[in-house]
This record gives sequence, C-alpha cells and structure tokens, in this order.
Amino acid sequence: MIKTRNPNYRWYMLALTMATYGLITGAARMSMPVLFKQIADDLDLSMVAIGTIWGMDPLAGVFIGLPSGLLADRFGVKRTVVVVCILAGVFGALRGFTVDFITMAGSMFLFGLTVASLPSIAPKVTMVWFGGRRLGLANAMLNVAWSVGAMTATMFSATVFSPWLGGWRGVMFLYGAPAVLMGFLWLFTGREPDRGEVPEATEVKVPFRQALSKVVRIRNVWLFGVITMTSWGANTGFAGYLPLYLRNIGWAPAAADGAMTVMSGISILGVIPMVMLAERTSRKGILAMSIIVQALGIGLVSVLDTPGVWLLIVVGGFLRSGAPALYNVMIFETEGVGSTYGGTAVGLSSTIAMLGAFLAPPLGNSFAGIHQGLPMVFWGGMAMLGLPALFLVKNRPVLDNAP
Repeated sequence: MIKTRNPNYRWYMLALTMATYGLITGAARMSMPVLFKQIADDLDLSMVAIGTIWGMDPLAGVFIGLPSGLLADRFGVKRTVVVVCILAGVFGALRGFTVDFITMAGSMFLFGLTVASLPSIAPKVTMVWFGGRRLGLANAMLNVAWSVGAMTATMFSATVFSPWLGGWRGVMFLYGAPAVLMGFLWLFTGREPDRGEVPEATEVKVPFRQALSKVVRIRNVWLFGVITMTSWGANTGFAGYLPLYLRNIGWAPAAADGAMTVMSGISILGVIPMVMLAERTSRKGILAMSIIVQALGIGLVSVLDTPGVWLLIVVGGFLRSGAPALYNVMIFETEGVGSTYGGTAVGLSSTIAMLGAFLAPPLGNSFAGIHQGLPMVFWGGMAMLGLPALFLVKNRPVLDNAP
C-alpha cells in the first residue's frame, strides 16, 4: 500500500496519471491507425468510412469534454478517473466485437466518451499537485507518457500483437485490461491533496453552474479552443491517414507503421526540452513556431521523397512536441482559472478542439479520391488557421512558487 501522506506522494500521483494517460489515450487509442488496413479489409470499409470511424472518438469528445471537466472540478479527480478507466477498458474491448461500419463507429464513439475525457481531467492532476515552474514540467511528463504509449502501440499492434493474438480483434481485447487495472489503482491508492499539503496548488470544489458561468466568460479559454481545434484536427487526420498513405505509395507495412512510431518517439525526446525552452524564452513564440512547423510538416509530406518524409517526421516532430503541454499550462495560468476551474477550462477548450478532430479526418480523406496527397495539404492548411488566434492570447507572468 502506498503511504499517501508521504512527502513524495505527489510524484506517485504524477506517475499514476502518466500511466493512465499513456495506456488509454496513447496505446489503446493510437493502436487504431496501424490496424486500419486490417480492419478495412475485414469489414469492407472505404477510405471515407475509415476517416469517419477515426473521427467518432473526437466526436464523443465534443459531448464529453466539457462535462468531464465539470465533473472533475465538482467531484474531484479520483472519483472521475476511476469511472473513466473502468469504462475505457470495457468500451475499448467492445471494439473487438464489431462486425460492420455501424458497430465499429458505435463502439468507437463509446470508447471516445472515455478516452476523450482524459485530456480534460489528467492535466488537472498537475495543477492540484504542482505549481510554478513545476507545472510546465509535470504537463510535459504527461505528454511523454502519451508518446510512450503511442509509440508502443504503433510499433507492436499490427506487426506483433495482431499475429500473436489472431488478428486485430485480439489487440482490442488486450488493450482493455490495463485500463481496468488503472481504475482499481486509482480507487485504492489515489486521492486528492489535503488542504495545505500543496500550498501552491490548493483544490476547491465548486458547483457546476458556478464553474461553467465563470469559465465561459474567460476569453483565453475560447481562443485556445480555436487554436487546438485546428491543431488537433490536423494531427488527428494526419495520424489516421499516414500509415495508409505510405503503404499506398509503396512503403513496406513495417516502414509505414515505423513512421508513426518514430513520430511518437521523437515527441518523447523533444517535449521536455521544448517546454523548458519556452519557459526561458517565450511560450507564445514557441507555440507560433510549433504551428508553422506542424503546417509545413504535414502539408509537405505529399511532395517529398522518402528521405524528405523522414526528415519532416523527425525535425518537425521534435520542434512541435511541447505544444500540448504548453497549451494546458497557459490555460491553467490564465487569470481566473487556476486549480479551481482548471478542469472546466480545459474541458471547454477540449470540446472545441474535438470538433475539429471529428471533422478533419473524413473531410481530409474525401480528397484522397482526387489525389492521395491532397489530404495532407488540407490538414496542413487547417493547422495554419490557428496562428491568428494565438496572437490574440493574453500572457500572464509565471510565478515560481514551487518549494
């Protein structure tokens, strides 16, 4: 049993949150793109159908992003995450029982209700247990965990786990078990901080109406919603299409899946250095660079040869790896948000972002019928649309109160 009053307990909570985030939003979710070829062949799905299925997860996020943040602010992170983890395991495994487009889309929507809630809930853990300069590092570690989970899934799901388990359905069952386990770990070992235990990051539970009425009046939250809508939309479409695109232009399956693995691996290496660089220079400057690099990195894939694609994946992935953590930190440190309204604020921003992530895959994939490289151009342009909104965001000075 973990001694929950241990002075280092906050680091256990961070590790538990990282494991949850990495296993569910990283591994269980990102196993899908590399399995889409097998799923499409088995269920006789078109490219647009695959894009629609991939978009059902973020569509669920449109409905659950804000409510999940409200629930975390009202009932606390522990209770909310316990339920989310157990349901994620059940609904994730349900994908393995699907027999056609309708059942797969439905199961992806149910799974999305859980996996899409975690980007609203998990960052709140960092806010209630950490503060000051450590807040950026803690959020960066969440993205490291996501990258580790995604890298593992893209590396092994199609080439190792699927043959070993008799097909893609077995992989869905495999990823369901750890999510349920994480739920029980949260139930028996997780907790909220005691009052005064973390002086720089004290949590106060507030009613739904108070939290919502407060957050909807904060301009920065809406601006970050617009920025992440374009960014998440471009990323979601790109990640779902890239393995199929590379196979279609002649890459070997292992190499196509390997591109996704490398992209996740580069994020592991880049997220902490890029966040630390932003803390020492300019967060908005690093985010502006990230948006431009993302737009070019996605849009140019369709016109470059193999070495050029690898260069974009490696260099572009490194330079934009800190953006998700920086978005969360800047939302938390917006005046009027803090740990009290952090879940609701991130939830509202995520709800807007998930709308882009839902629409982008099928819209982009529809251009593949004209030319298989056009979806990349579409998503690259979409990413660039977030830049004007970033320049309207008001900065707040970072106070280093961490002990």
